[in-house]
Amino acid sequence: MKLTKWFVVLGLSLSLLGCGHGFEGEYSAKSPSLDIVNGFANALGVNNVVGSQKIVIGSDYVETEGKRENYSKIFVRESGSEKYLIFKSGENEEAWKIVDDNTLVTGENTIASVTLKRIDSKK
Repeated sequence: MKLTKWFVVLGLSLSLLGCGHGFEGEYSAKSPSLDIVNGFANALGVNNVVGSQKIVIGSDYVETEGKRENYSKIFVRESGSEKYLIFKSGENEEAWKIVDDNTLVTGENTIASVTLKRIDSKK
């Protein structure tokens, strides 16, 4: 009986190792402040001075412009009716608001806020 219980616990532990946070994939990042810069440039006859940035979120890393930042853990936290994707590195945590299954917002309600839209899921 004890051996069976041990195998069940081992099986559950191994299955949890394969679970991700559900937001792995490639995202396109867009910022209202970049829209303002592009708006001024368009008024001067120059199109899209600043483009959108591509960001890849993995199970334990974020990669931007060929640079990878590793985290000890990436997970979802609920706070009241809101959900956040938490990036934990040592004792530090950074939270990105989850809008829906394909949209994240970082720096919400600031001029530097960035909206990330998933353009490709990692499978």
